[in-house]
Amino acid sequence: MIAKDGVLAKTKGFELSAARLEHSVDTFGFRLEEHARVQLIPSRLAEHGLSGPRVGELQRRGVVEVEGRTVRLEDVGEKREGQSFAFIMDTRPCANAGKLAEGVDLLVCESTYLDSEREEAHSHFHMTARQAAEVAWKAGARRLVLTHFSQRYEDTAAFVQEAQVLVQDVVAVRDLDHVEVPKRVRAE
Repeated sequence: MIAKDGVLAKTKGFELSAARLEHSVDTFGFRLEEHARVQLIPSRLAEHGLSGPRVGELQRRGVVEVEGRTVRLEDVGEKREGQSFAFIMDTRPCANAGKLAEGVDLLVCESTYLDSEREEAHSHFHMTARQAAEVAWKAGARRLVLTHFSQRYEDTAAFVQEAQVLVQDVVAVRDLDHVEVPKRVRAE
C-alpha cells in the first residue's frame, strides 16, 4: 500500500515514484523514469577494434585496454537521456498531476469527459480531454494518451480533437491497446 508521495523503487535502470492526486478516495499517480545511459555507436566500436565479449566488458567496467590503448565508454558512445512515462488516473487537474507529467515522453491521462461537461468532471473528481491536454502542454509531455472515457461516449474522436488544440501528438485508447513511447532521434 502506498502511504505517501515519493520514490517507490529505484534500480540501476529506473526509478518509480508516486504522488497523491485529487479524487474522492485515496488515489496516486505514477512516474517511471529510465536513467541516462551511454548509447554505443557501432562505427566507433569498430574504429577502436572492439567487438564481441570486449564490448560487454567495456559496458561493465567503463574502460578496457585494446592493443595498448585505453578505450573509455564515452569514446565509443554518446549519452542518451532516459525515457519517462507518467500514469495519471482518477483525478481532477492538480499540482501533482503536473509534477508527474513534467517532461515525460509518454503521458497516459484520464479524460473521462469532454470539456462541455467540465463542471460535472470537477464534481466527480475527473478531467476533460481539454484538461488532460492542458496538463500535458504545461508539462511539456511529448505524447498524450487519453483514456478512462465515460461510457456515455461511443466514439473517442472528439476527445482527440479537443486535446489536439494544445498537444499535437494525441492518441485515444481503450483497455489493452498498445502505444509506443515516442522514439528519440540520435544526433550524428
